[in-house]
Amino acid sequence: MLLIADSGSTKVDWCFVRSNGEKTYFSTVGMNPYNIAREDLIKEIETVMLPNIDANAIEQMHFYGSGCSTPEKKKEMTEVFQKYLPKTEIHIEDDLLGAARATCGHKSGVAAILGTGSNSCLYDGEKITENLPSLGYVLCDEGAGTNIGKLVLRNYLRGQMPKHIAEEFAKENPGSEADFLNRLYQGPVPNFYLASFAKFAITRQNDEYCRGLIIEAFENFFNMQVTQYTDYNAEPINVVGSVGYHAQDVFKEVAKKYNMPVNKVIKAPLEALIEYHIEK
Repeated sequence: MLLIADSGSTKVDWCFVRSNGEKTYFSTVGMNPYNIAREDLIKEIETVMLPNIDANAIEQMHFYGSGCSTPEKKKEMTEVFQKYLPKTEIHIEDDLLGAARATCGHKSGVAAILGTGSNSCLYDGEKITENLPSLGYVLCDEGAGTNIGKLVLRNYLRGQMPKHIAEEFAKENPGSEADFLNRLYQGPVPNFYLASFAKFAITRQNDEYCRGLIIEAFENFFNMQVTQYTDYNAEPINVVGSVGYHAQDVFKEVAKKYNMPVNKVIKAPLEALIEYHIEK
């Protein structure tokens, strides 16, 4: 039996796969070890995870999560889960390897996450061979929701939007400059707040102006991340994440400028990871 998890900072999507192939899906709060207190992690395991699984029968657990890239964090998470799954072989990996396995399987390629944040790597079919540090939304996150949202909000507050687009934005997002800035700099989870404005552009991607903002963000992604990898355009690029998925036509247009074929674009990796581990 298998237990597979796709963990973000706000939610974890789980699948418990029984030996007969029957699957049980459930969700817990996000389990990014940088964001969740140990006692809250334990509470989620005890009150949500354990009632949905047969803990004594699970042979392997594969947990792919944001914040799980360092040996220290992998060890912390393993120690907590091992207490409740003493007979289980536990694998804690970061979400980027999950994206690579979900989209590339055992083939080589460039794998990318384009959601609230962004990350990318060169993958040889088994492991990540090259990866630039993502560095978060303040410094980077090129092509992500935070990047697109930043362009949208900046241009609105500076009066650099076409009139009809600015009017639509104001209708959907009423408030003064001070309201936006106070929420951004003093409110909780500013990265999610910034990313919320990306939806405005993505749902209007057929508008020339909004499409231009998305193109700018995706070109930032290729210039600052993808082109830094060795022989980057010798491999197809694969994408996981809501931004890449919902704006994939624009993404493919930009990728073509960099002579990169786009292979697979998926919104979330869980189903592909289930398939990957069942086949393996």
